[in-house]
Amino acid sequence: MFIELMPVFFTANNLPNPAKSGTHGHYSVLTCKVDTPPPFRVVDFAYGSYENGSIWWQLEVKANEDDELPLFTLRALTSSDPLINDLVNLKFHRYILSVPSKDDVLEYVNIHTKSALTPLWKNFERYFIPHIAFGSHRQDGFPETMEYLGHVLTLKYVSHNVTWGNWDKAKVLELDPELLVGTGRNFKDAEGHRLTQVPKRQNYTYVKFEEEDYKLMINTGINLFTIAPDQEKWVRDEPVFYLRPVAGDPQLSYPADLYRSNYIGSVMFMDEPAIIMVGDKNIHNTLRYFSDVATTVQKRIKERYYSHGSYSAFNLEKQLENAGINFGDMRLEQHDFPAWETIFEMAYYELSAEVNGIVHEGRYQLEPFNNAVAKFADAPRKHTIDELLRYHFAFLRGAARSFGKYWGASIYGQCDPEISPLAINLAYDMGARYIWFWTSDHDHHIPCPEQLELVRKLRRHEAENPRPSIAGKQETIDTAIIIPYGYFLSLENLWWVRILDQEARNEAYRKYENLMRNAMKAIHDEMDQGHDFDIIVNDDREINGYKNIIDIDDNDWVKKHQNTLFVNG
Repeated sequence: MFIELMPVFFTANNLPNPAKSGTHGHYSVLTCKVDTPPPFRVVDFAYGSYENGSIWWQLEVKANEDDELPLFTLRALTSSDPLINDLVNLKFHRYILSVPSKDDVLEYVNIHTKSALTPLWKNFERYFIPHIAFGSHRQDGFPETMEYLGHVLTLKYVSHNVTWGNWDKAKVLELDPELLVGTGRNFKDAEGHRLTQVPKRQNYTYVKFEEEDYKLMINTGINLFTIAPDQEKWVRDEPVFYLRPVAGDPQLSYPADLYRSNYIGSVMFMDEPAIIMVGDKNIHNTLRYFSDVATTVQKRIKERYYSHGSYSAFNLEKQLENAGINFGDMRLEQHDFPAWETIFEMAYYELSAEVNGIVHEGRYQLEPFNNAVAKFADAPRKHTIDELLRYHFAFLRGAARSFGKYWGASIYGQCDPEISPLAINLAYDMGARYIWFWTSDHDHHIPCPEQLELVRKLRRHEAENPRPSIAGKQETIDTAIIIPYGYFLSLENLWWVRILDQEARNEAYRKYENLMRNAMKAIHDEMDQGHDFDIIVNDDREINGYKNIIDIDDNDWVKKHQNTLFVNG
């Protein structure tokens, strides 16, 4: 899709500040790291026309004063002048990026708002848009001193009546940040079908995606890719999001590539915080109490998030520093990624920490689920597929709603193929942001043709059942089932919570069994009544968005009552 960008004409009539229309400030860069040159040396800022109370402006960055081509040029239409007003409240209506070295002129649009989609870095406006330094004077409306990307800009001169060139054709990328569909790998299986995994596990033959693969996947509806640098040319100017490392051919271009709204960083997810904790021999013999588990997983997530490791929000920053980039005092924080997790019951504690979402590793099968629930139910029950899925999703959605974050499900090879399409469709219906698939590792693997067919079914379901924006106001749900803080509900063998007697005789186990039985009774009652429900934890915060609350305790009672916040509006 292409649009014509009309020429911008400057007039002094009815403009909030006519002196600025058609003016241009030329800045040099003062490095803010000792004995280190700046990552670029020239920044130009120019004003265009006013449009319906908003203003066009242009930011251009060059590596050196004499360079003919800039590293990038950004044109934006914003609600106010970024060099005057508070950047926190700055609203982008249009966002168009030119990267001459790649011959890209791209406009980024959020399909839900029909307005600009800006990059997802934490504090994007603060760091990536120049702003006046405290104490700075102005010349012809331009700050003499500005802050930008961790460094200082010093004004060299102001010019007037600048020519605002016509960008004839910008390719419009209509992007959906509210439904991210993809896999964590940049390759597929060569076989194109399932391999028998019994009596001996078999691995697949994996081959890298090529141009035709990306065309097929994008046309099918996949919009999230982890790529190698040599695959970037097939996705960067498509309406999809992508992740890649800094090093490679081509190397990531700083700062130009960070202005691409569809480049979202180097980290797709934090890998299994809870399951890795359980398997850690340094700790799993000494996790004594449920509260030990809850607190430890929170702190482990925080430690990984703030490190520079492969699952850190600052991993990309570290890679760029290793490539010689001087950030000054800026922190490049890729905050918008989830945990990819097996132990979904820990969702509430994980989302109370730094990660911005959780994706469950879906190996959904009815018979094992029925058998596991039977241990804590008054009578055996044959659950429907819908009930199985709603049980799992209740933990994920409940946690996400509690903290204003996101959730989703991934399909693994162990998932019953009859359940897989129902799982992703229901996840979509319930507000999931992530629909992912696992590629690699024997029986965990979902063959590529199977992934594509699931995506086709999801996209057909989406077209037939459009949902409201998940970024808007939360819909009201029937019931919140609430358990005491520190506890979590698990159908698995909790051998690693050492206070529990494995013979199920001690007081700690009896209390936990009471909790599980009370919870399963409440869950089954809600299922039988056709109610929509979430499972959350009582951490003494207000509970919003639910008509009813069921308090679960580890004694022999369950208390259901109306949510007074809902009743009182």
